[in-house]
Amino acid sequence: MPAIRFRDLVKTSGKPEPKSLWTEPRQDPQFMRAVKANRVLTVVQPPASKKTDFGEIGFHRQPHSSYFIFPKPLPADKGKVIGIKYDLVEPSEPEDAISSEDLKSASKPKRTKTSKPEKKIPADKTFEVRVRLVTVAETNISIKARTKGEAKEKALETAKSQEFATSKEQITATAVSEK
Repeated sequence: MPAIRFRDLVKTSGKPEPKSLWTEPRQDPQFMRAVKANRVLTVVQPPASKKTDFGEIGFHRQPHSSYFIFPKPLPADKGKVIGIKYDLVEPSEPEDAISSEDLKSASKPKRTKTSKPEKKIPADKTFEVRVRLVTVAETNISIKARTKGEAKEKALETAKSQEFATSKEQITATAVSEK
């Protein structure tokens, strides 16, 4: 694979625009069309290195790289591009540029000492909260049985059918979930 000079690419494919990828490349349809049309050059910029910047034809995701989009397709061979001249790159205009006149007309009016911004109080919302009530009541039950285990079983059956006085109960409330 022979090396290709950046100047030669600009002569054959036009002046490129720099492209910053702030989102996932697949979410940028304009960039993906350029990748499919072979109009993207990946420029590798090694940090803190004495090596000069170089390019690779096509989209190659890697750290410390930037991307140039050419107006015409690049050569099909995937060679290394050398001699990157940034002065040959066409600076792109921002898509949502605001003119200085628009900025002047949209400037905020100055606040006076008497005008205070009103504080917005959020409206009350309705929530559903599940609450679990746990009641603890203790009592002594006299049971006749042959073993302790049998006595516990009979006491539990008797307790299920008995009513307890509520004055002896301790109630614990716990919020279980919110909706």
